[in-house]
Amino acid sequence: MTIRPATPADHAQLLALHRAVAQDPNGIARTPDEITDEYVASLLTIQPPNGLQLVIQNEAGELIGEIHAAKYGLHIFDHILTHLTIMVHPDWQGKGVGKALFNQFLVEVRANFPEVRRVELEARASNEASLGLYRSLGFIQEGVYRNKTRNRDGSFVDSIPMAYAVPGR
Repeated sequence: MTIRPATPADHAQLLALHRAVAQDPNGIARTPDEITDEYVASLLTIQPPNGLQLVIQNEAGELIGEIHAAKYGLHIFDHILTHLTIMVHPDWQGKGVGKALFNQFLVEVRANFPEVRRVELEARASNEASLGLYRSLGFIQEGVYRNKTRNRDGSFVDSIPMAYAVPGR
């Protein structure tokens, strides 16, 4: 497997990856209908120094995962990468792909974003596998947003805000 920065040439594969992951109603926040060409194009603008987007390919060159986070765009928050989103194709989940991708993301942040002191994300309280991964990587729960996320069936679930403090900063 190869982890590298995303490029505009990845557009079609990113679109397909996001749509595949969005099929799971408990996965990413966007529904399949919300995964548009325009949305994927906007992700491909996440570039240093304003953010970071990495992809992971299998041996056949197919994108099987993606991670991204961006700055708020305000000077007072220039030390934060936020709205972190990670996804792994359903066929590759539970095989260490997400952890490898996340670890490389954090390596890149430590090496190439000296101003970044924290990385933020939110996860559904019901997504125990993701919460476990985030905790294993050093993310700390910072509270609970009660009934923030509306599930596709109309029910609500709490959202868990988490942050990673970049070591030594």
